[in-house]
Amino acid sequence: MKGILKALVLASGVFVIINSCKPDIYKGPLDNPYGNWLGVHTDYFFNSETVAQTDACGYSVISFYRQGLCCIEGHKGALPFSYDHESSSLEVGQDRWTVTTLTGAEMVLEFIGTVIPEQEPDDNGGETGTEENEDGLDGNGIKLPAEFKGMTIISDGTAYFYTDKNGKQVRCYFVGTKDENGTTEVDFWFDTHTDRFVPYN
Repeated sequence: MKGILKALVLASGVFVIINSCKPDIYKGPLDNPYGNWLGVHTDYFFNSETVAQTDACGYSVISFYRQGLCCIEGHKGALPFSYDHESSSLEVGQDRWTVTTLTGAEMVLEFIGTVIPEQEPDDNGGETGTEENEDGLDGNGIKLPAEFKGMTIISDGTAYFYTDKNGKQVRCYFVGTKDENGTTEVDFWFDTHTDRFVPYN
């Protein structure tokens, strides 16, 4: 009986040692965002003020591949991407980001801006058609100049801007819905946003 007890004690000791030596799951930092990511939260900012928070991202699901391409849910085809680990700079198509967090548990992207293409882009919330029609509305259904948070928003025909307290023109974007008459009800304007992603399988 003593031999059996001794064997059980020794076995339980080995079990404890094995479990205590189990390696932790590696959580970064990582040198590339390869894999599938689910957008779970966005903070929107305008003139350094938080104007909205949502439990979704513009990139609802984004996948990065080693070939330098990424796919975004809801977008046709693949986009080129590049990531510089030293500067934490991420480029996805025309969008520019700073990767503020990149671990095995989450990825946080801070939006820097969008390069304005030479050709007329699609209507996707402030990217095109900002010339006025006879109703005084631009191609997105917005009457300019627009006022938001004490700032006057104008357009140069390709994008929207406001002038900050330092006299600098800041590009901005909007979130809103267009009614049956073609007029857009703007929920809010923003100039940058921070998106949080988690691994997605």
